[in-house]
Amino acid sequence: MNRIVEPGNPLASVGGVGETATRLSVQPVILAEGSGTRSSPLSRERDPKRSVDLTGDASRLETTLSRLDAPFIAAQHTTPSSIARSFAVPLVICCEDLHQQTRESGERLARSGRPVRMVLEPMSRDTAPALTVAALAACAAAVEGDDPLIVALPADYLIADHVAFGAALAEALEHATRGAIVTLGVPPKRAETGCSYIRTGMALGKRGARAIERLAEKPDPELAERYAASGNYWWNSGMVVARASVWLAAVALCQPAIAEACAAAFEHATVDGDGTLHLSRDAWTLCPSASIDCAVMERIGTDARLAGVAVPFVAGHAEKSARDPVMRVTRGEECFMLAAKNPSAYVPPGIAHRLEKLVMTPREMIEVQSGGYPGEDDIMRVEDPFGRNLESAHARKAASR
Repeated sequence: MNRIVEPGNPLASVGGVGETATRLSVQPVILAEGSGTRSSPLSRERDPKRSVDLTGDASRLETTLSRLDAPFIAAQHTTPSSIARSFAVPLVICCEDLHQQTRESGERLARSGRPVRMVLEPMSRDTAPALTVAALAACAAAVEGDDPLIVALPADYLIADHVAFGAALAEALEHATRGAIVTLGVPPKRAETGCSYIRTGMALGKRGARAIERLAEKPDPELAERYAASGNYWWNSGMVVARASVWLAAVALCQPAIAEACAAAFEHATVDGDGTLHLSRDAWTLCPSASIDCAVMERIGTDARLAGVAVPFVAGHAEKSARDPVMRVTRGEECFMLAAKNPSAYVPPGIAHRLEKLVMTPREMIEVQSGGYPGEDDIMRVEDPFGRNLESAHARKAASR
């Protein structure tokens, strides 16, 4: 599969990379479709973490986009390949209901000389469909014969060491050029239970890259200690580099329903006056929701048709889940960790939930309720390991009415 783009697709007329077919374009993709409410205390569903001002004058989305300059320039100069590469205007994927905040960030960046292109999802379908649509958009905007290299970065990552990131990106681009799906892995400095891991295998070349044997889920503390001591397990950064055609072929192989829905949503998309692409709601509604890891990366190592490479990124990386968790949250059927500094979690009304402290040090918890009756006796305990009377609070409340 070389191109899954039919003539007439909407982004084909929104400005390509303007390069000849002898050049490989690089398409930065900012995945801004999540809410980030799990791990950032200031995030809210309608004001997600990427919109939060962390540095005093910019959101994480703006910081991510503005910080692309130095590492991409570094990658361009350190890439050993003889093939010249051009770097396209970054593509931002986000939900329509968060378009206003994201557009405001984009407008501020455009005024500073850093334009972006926007693709809007009618609703979030997680990162695999978002990256698939980005690959389609990159192909549609590219010149004939170009197979863009997509570089997918979450919008809420903080990367301090541009030089280290540029070197890792250059290495990732080399392996992606040869057809691998590449992720940046972080060799662990400590046992970490708050992120997934990459089990690495055979060394590839002299710059530290390794074949991906498999992905490993977030471990318990004992297993995390073994991972850190082994030297073969790296933290999974979630940053992915691949040829657009390779990613599209992988999705078609592993998740054909996602591939079909994304192609339809893109084919029937519309473009507004500022070039923002609006995916077809009817087609997008039918798209399954899946993360990049669940949709494709977990198949690497079990399917010979998928080649995966992990490139080490060893400095200045801070990502949304690689922080020491101190609290486990059970919210309905969902279970996740909260990080060490000022975490928060939202629980919708009527949803059974539990907060479990994972550390021995004292912690203060503040519960904020809204509604007609925010009293303590409005809580129903469905399970209590401390042996308190599950019905007493509600019985007292009923008796007082």
